[in-house]
Amino acid sequence: MRASTLVSLRANTVLIALCIAASDAAWLTVCGCTGHVHALETTTVRLATLASAAGIVLVVRRVAKLAFDAARAARRIAWAADQLVIDGNGPGDWLVQLHVELHPAGLRPGAAHACKCAAASCRVPRGRA
Repeated sequence: MRASTLVSLRANTVLIALCIAASDAAWLTVCGCTGHVHALETTTVRLATLASAAGIVLVVRRVAKLAFDAARAARRIAWAADQLVIDGNGPGDWLVQLHVELHPAGLRPGAAHACKCAAASCRVPRGRA
């Protein structure tokens, strides 16, 4: 496997593990506060834990993408020696780093844009060069 695939796999694994731990802690708190500690053993609560962990993963990935886009717009990130350098002054720099680790191949300076409009707008029509 390529190094970028391993980085992405590791980042996804850590993110999912942390979200499952946070979700499990939240459900433990809910069940403990309501006096139904043994409810954690039921299949329903286990499925609710996994569903809420999946929701947390989706929210964190979206927030990380928004933080990366904001850092790119503010010109707080740059490429130096084939590595992404993040200006360490922002409060959400860990989200920018998370987004970079989740999508390492698509963020290279020479990578093609996935947006069809961006690819189409860079073409020069014939006779107008």
